[in-house]
Amino acid sequence: MQFLHPRSIVSLIVVGFAVVLTPFVIAVVTAVIQVDRFAADARLAVVNVGSATEDGRVLVEQASELQRALGQFAAIGEVQFFDIYLDRRQVFRAALDRLIGYGIPGIDTARLRSIAEDEAELFRRVDVEQRTIPGANWDAALETLASITRRSRAVFDEVDVFVQERTGRMTEAAESLQRTLLVLAATAAPVTVALVVLFTILITRPMRALGGAIRRLGAHSLDLPIAVRGPRDIEELSGELEWLRRRIKALEEQKATFLQHISHELKTPLATIREGSELLVESLGDRDEEEAEIARLLQQNGLHLQKLIEDLLRFAKTQELALDLEFEADVDLELLIEDAIDALTVVIDARDLEVVTRIDPVTARCDGSKMRTVVDNLLTNAIKFTPESGRIEIALSARDGQAIVDVRDSGPGVDLEDRIRIFEPFRQGRAEYESSVKGTGLGLSIAREYVEAHGGSIELIDSERGAHFCVVVPLSGPAPTTVG
Repeated sequence: MQFLHPRSIVSLIVVGFAVVLTPFVIAVVTAVIQVDRFAADARLAVVNVGSATEDGRVLVEQASELQRALGQFAAIGEVQFFDIYLDRRQVFRAALDRLIGYGIPGIDTARLRSIAEDEAELFRRVDVEQRTIPGANWDAALETLASITRRSRAVFDEVDVFVQERTGRMTEAAESLQRTLLVLAATAAPVTVALVVLFTILITRPMRALGGAIRRLGAHSLDLPIAVRGPRDIEELSGELEWLRRRIKALEEQKATFLQHISHELKTPLATIREGSELLVESLGDRDEEEAEIARLLQQNGLHLQKLIEDLLRFAKTQELALDLEFEADVDLELLIEDAIDALTVVIDARDLEVVTRIDPVTARCDGSKMRTVVDNLLTNAIKFTPESGRIEIALSARDGQAIVDVRDSGPGVDLEDRIRIFEPFRQGRAEYESSVKGTGLGLSIAREYVEAHGGSIELIDSERGAHFCVVVPLSGPAPTTVG
């Protein structure tokens, strides 16, 4: 669907916001309509109920007043009582006409009309005949008014029943409205939550996929193509990352090819130089000390150049080898460190160095060959920078599921400006050391590659004297890599 792949992530957010609000808006609009309808019905009911109740009460009161005024006029004969009768009659007729006009269900309209006809007939007799005939008989008129009063009370009772019924219906309508609003809320809430979850996934999934692709590039995993589906700007960014992946892969292939070619091209003339320098040293012997020294310098630098080339090729393979670990269960790190120290005993004794060890028995799941290289590089580095008769400390311990290796030396330490870049390839510290052969600046870089491939870390610890390197690797091996 098009809304799942809009032009940009911003468009997707706006669409998601609008869609998420839709159930809420529908619920609010429906609730407003229902409440407005209920309010209109309630207003009409209040008006009808109030008017009917008032007119029913007036009907009963005025009927009684009519009966009383006409009775007083019949008994005493004073005109003022007849005038009261006429006034009360107007009020009575007005209330009666309104009740007939309401047409309220449940109120007998025929009874109302019968009351109206009887009252009108009574008024004609009283006004025309009996008032002009001296000594007229008022008993029939008073009996008619008594009947009208009784029927008026019956009408009032019907009005009371109507009011109760209407009140009950309004109560039911209010309860129905309450149930409707609850249903709307119960429906809108989960739908809104579901839409929020849906659009959260739609928005975050391509971002997580991009993050996973970037992490794969950072981890030097270049074989898996990058193709992220989502908004167009995300897909365009995915295309740029795919181009970058292909470009990096091509450069890596070019680098490997270059190193292979340069190693071949350099080894052939270098072998000739070495053989020539060795022959020159042998032929000169002690006949000419100056020329013999020059020949020995050529021989030594040839060896040094060969070592540089070998280290360069080894480092080029390191990044590939770091991703190709061969894990072994229960590698004895104590034995591994002791073997590394034994292999360098000749150099240690020649420089009269004191090696102090604090090694606990620790086993870990790791690549023993790679970890041996890490220890060798750190120990060689310490020997190189420790002056004669100096001290080197090596410690091994386990804590919180981590194996910890500390290597300290009593040399000049690492210059403050070199600390930040000490683990970079071909980076050598500026501190002076007494080794006869210069290094290539690859030992610490290779050590870092191998340690990080094990899911661990290596860092330079602040120390009052000398250099202090700390290696931390998980005893259970690296955690599985997850790509988001």
